[in-house]
Amino acid sequence: MSAVLDQKYEKLFALLDANGDGVIAEDDFTLMAERVLVAFGEERAAGKGKKYADEMMNYWHALRDRADTDGDGRIDGDEFRRAVRQASDDFDTLIGPLYEAGFHLADRDDDGLVSREEFVAVEQAIGVPADEAGATFDLLTEQGGSLTLDRLMAAATQYYRNEDPAHTERHLLFGAL
Repeated sequence: MSAVLDQKYEKLFALLDANGDGVIAEDDFTLMAERVLVAFGEERAAGKGKKYADEMMNYWHALRDRADTDGDGRIDGDEFRRAVRQASDDFDTLIGPLYEAGFHLADRDDDGLVSREEFVAVEQAIGVPADEAGATFDLLTEQGGSLTLDRLMAAATQYYRNEDPAHTERHLLFGAL
Protein backbone atom coordinates (compact mmCIF):
# COMPACT_ATOMS: atom_id res chain seq x y z
CA MET A 1 0.00 0.00 0.00
CA SER A 2 1.27 3.46 -0.80
CA ALA A 3 2.20 6.06 1.78
CA VAL A 4 -0.66 8.26 0.55
CA LEU A 5 -3.25 5.53 1.13
CA ASP A 6 -1.74 4.80 4.53
CA GLN A 7 -2.19 8.47 5.50
CA LYS A 8 -5.76 8.57 4.23
CA TYR A 9 -6.68 5.36 6.01
CA GLU A 10 -5.10 6.58 9.25
CA LYS A 11 -7.17 9.77 9.00
CA LEU A 12 -10.30 7.74 8.28
CA PHE A 13 -9.57 5.39 11.19
CA ALA A 14 -9.22 8.35 13.54
CA LEU A 15 -12.57 9.75 12.39
CA LEU A 16 -14.35 6.39 12.63
CA ASP A 17 -12.99 5.93 16.16
CA ALA A 18 -15.66 8.40 17.27
CA ASN A 19 -15.19 7.80 20.99
CA GLY A 20 -11.39 7.99 20.74
CA ASP A 21 -10.61 4.70 22.47
CA GLY A 22 -8.13 3.51 19.82
CA VAL A 23 -10.37 0.89 18.20
CA ILE A 24 -13.41 0.98 15.95
CA ALA A 25 -16.53 -0.79 17.19
CA GLU A 26 -20.27 -0.64 16.62
CA ASP A 27 -20.69 2.04 19.28
CA ASP A 28 -18.43 4.36 17.25
CA PHE A 29 -20.75 4.06 14.26
CA THR A 30 -23.79 4.62 16.45
CA LEU A 31 -22.17 7.69 18.01
CA MET A 32 -21.11 9.13 14.66
CA ALA A 33 -24.57 8.58 13.17
CA GLU A 34 -26.13 10.33 16.17
CA ARG A 35 -23.80 13.31 15.83
CA VAL A 36 -24.71 13.73 12.17
CA LEU A 37 -28.43 13.28 12.80
CA VAL A 38 -28.37 15.85 15.60
CA ALA A 39 -26.52 18.31 13.35
CA PHE A 40 -29.47 18.16 10.94
CA GLY A 41 -32.29 17.74 13.43
CA GLU A 42 -33.16 14.32 12.03
CA GLU A 43 -34.58 11.36 13.90
CA ARG A 44 -33.07 7.90 13.56
CA ALA A 45 -36.51 6.32 13.19
CA ALA A 46 -37.76 7.72 9.88
CA GLY A 47 -36.97 9.22 6.50
CA LYS A 48 -33.50 10.51 5.73
CA GLY A 49 -32.36 9.92 9.30
CA LYS A 50 -33.30 6.26 9.19
CA LYS A 51 -31.65 5.77 5.81
CA TYR A 52 -28.43 7.39 7.03
CA ALA A 53 -28.35 5.44 10.31
CA ASP A 54 -29.10 2.18 8.48
CA GLU A 55 -26.31 2.78 5.95
CA MET A 56 -23.91 3.66 8.77
CA MET A 57 -24.66 0.27 10.35
CA ASN A 58 -24.36 -1.49 6.98
CA TYR A 59 -20.91 0.06 6.57
CA TRP A 60 -19.96 -1.08 10.08
CA HIS A 61 -21.11 -4.66 9.42
CA ALA A 62 -19.28 -4.86 6.09
CA LEU A 63 -16.12 -3.46 7.65
CA ARG A 64 -16.37 -5.74 10.68
CA ASP A 65 -16.89 -8.79 8.48
CA ARG A 66 -13.69 -7.99 6.57
CA ALA A 67 -11.53 -6.55 9.31
CA ASP A 68 -12.29 -8.18 12.65
CA THR A 69 -9.91 -11.08 12.17
CA ASP A 70 -9.81 -12.03 15.86
CA GLY A 71 -13.61 -11.90 16.27
CA ASP A 72 -13.62 -9.55 19.28
CA GLY A 73 -16.12 -7.10 17.74
CA ARG A 74 -13.47 -4.37 17.59
CA ILE A 75 -11.16 -3.28 14.80
CA ASP A 76 -7.70 -2.05 15.61
CA GLY A 77 -5.55 0.05 13.30
CA ASP A 78 -3.75 -2.90 11.71
CA GLU A 79 -6.97 -4.78 11.05
CA PHE A 80 -8.49 -1.64 9.59
CA ARG A 81 -5.65 -0.89 7.18
CA ARG A 82 -5.67 -4.45 5.86
CA ALA A 83 -9.43 -4.53 5.36
CA VAL A 84 -10.29 -1.05 4.12
CA ARG A 85 -8.37 -1.61 0.91
CA GLN A 86 -10.45 -4.72 0.26
CA ALA A 87 -13.68 -2.90 1.14
CA SER A 88 -12.75 -0.03 -1.19
CA ASP A 89 -12.66 -2.52 -4.06
CA ASP A 90 -16.39 -2.97 -3.41
CA PHE A 91 -17.00 0.76 -2.96
CA ASP A 92 -20.23 0.88 -4.96
CA THR A 93 -22.00 -1.70 -2.81
CA LEU A 94 -20.32 -1.34 0.60
CA ILE A 95 -19.24 2.24 1.06
CA GLY A 96 -20.99 4.27 -1.61
CA PRO A 97 -24.50 3.86 -0.15
CA LEU A 98 -23.38 5.57 3.08
CA TYR A 99 -22.01 8.56 1.18
CA GLU A 100 -25.19 8.75 -0.89
CA ALA A 101 -27.37 8.65 2.24
CA GLY A 102 -25.19 11.34 3.84
CA PHE A 103 -25.54 13.51 0.75
CA HIS A 104 -29.33 13.21 0.78
CA LEU A 105 -29.42 13.93 4.51
CA ALA A 106 -27.38 17.10 3.98
CA ASP A 107 -29.47 18.16 0.96
CA ARG A 108 -32.12 19.77 3.14
CA ASP A 109 -34.29 21.11 0.32
CA ASP A 110 -33.94 18.01 -1.90
CA ASP A 111 -32.72 20.03 -4.87
CA GLY A 112 -29.82 17.67 -5.62
CA LEU A 113 -27.25 20.15 -4.33
CA VAL A 114 -25.42 20.47 -1.03
CA SER A 115 -24.32 23.92 0.08
CA ARG A 116 -21.06 24.77 1.77
CA GLU A 117 -22.89 25.18 5.08
CA GLU A 118 -24.54 21.76 4.78
CA PHE A 119 -21.27 20.05 3.80
CA VAL A 120 -19.36 21.66 6.65
CA ALA A 121 -22.09 20.60 9.11
CA VAL A 122 -21.72 16.93 8.12
CA GLU A 123 -17.94 17.05 8.20
CA GLN A 124 -17.89 18.77 11.60
CA ALA A 125 -20.30 16.19 13.00
CA ILE A 126 -17.90 13.41 12.03
CA GLY A 127 -14.92 15.22 13.50
CA VAL A 128 -13.38 17.30 10.71
CA PRO A 129 -12.50 20.87 11.79
CA ALA A 130 -14.75 23.49 10.16
CA ASP A 131 -11.89 25.28 8.39
CA GLU A 132 -10.65 22.05 6.82
CA ALA A 133 -14.18 21.03 5.84
CA GLY A 134 -14.73 24.42 4.21
CA ALA A 135 -11.45 24.18 2.30
CA THR A 136 -12.43 20.70 1.11
CA PHE A 137 -15.80 21.98 -0.08
CA ASP A 138 -14.14 24.84 -1.96
CA LEU A 139 -11.80 22.41 -3.65
CA LEU A 140 -14.58 19.99 -4.56
CA THR A 141 -16.76 22.75 -6.00
CA GLU A 142 -13.95 24.84 -7.46
CA GLN A 143 -14.53 27.78 -5.08
CA GLY A 144 -18.20 28.47 -5.09
CA GLY A 145 -21.31 26.75 -6.13
CA SER A 146 -22.82 23.65 -4.72
CA LEU A 147 -21.78 20.05 -4.41
CA THR A 148 -23.54 17.44 -6.53
CA LEU A 149 -23.94 13.79 -5.65
CA ASP A 150 -21.84 12.79 -8.66
CA ARG A 151 -18.98 15.02 -7.53
CA LEU A 152 -19.16 13.74 -3.97
CA MET A 153 -19.18 10.11 -5.11
CA ALA A 154 -16.22 10.70 -7.43
CA ALA A 155 -14.29 12.36 -4.60
CA ALA A 156 -15.14 9.59 -2.13
CA THR A 157 -14.13 6.89 -4.61
CA GLN A 158 -10.83 8.67 -5.21
CA TYR A 159 -10.26 9.07 -1.48
CA TYR A 160 -10.49 5.33 -0.91
CA ARG A 161 -8.61 4.25 -4.03
CA ASN A 162 -6.23 6.89 -5.37
CA GLU A 163 -2.57 6.45 -4.49
CA ASP A 164 -1.06 9.20 -6.66
CA PRO A 165 0.63 11.77 -4.39
CA ALA A 166 0.61 14.34 -7.21
CA HIS A 167 -3.16 14.70 -7.09
CA THR A 168 -3.67 16.11 -3.62
CA GLU A 169 -7.23 17.23 -4.32
CA ARG A 170 -8.16 13.55 -4.34
CA HIS A 171 -6.92 13.13 -0.80
CA LEU A 172 -8.73 15.88 1.06
CA LEU A 173 -12.26 14.55 1.50
CA PHE A 174 -11.89 14.71 5.28
CA GLY A 175 -9.53 17.65 5.57
CA ALA A 176 -5.77 17.76 5.51
CA LEU A 177 -3.79 14.56 5.87
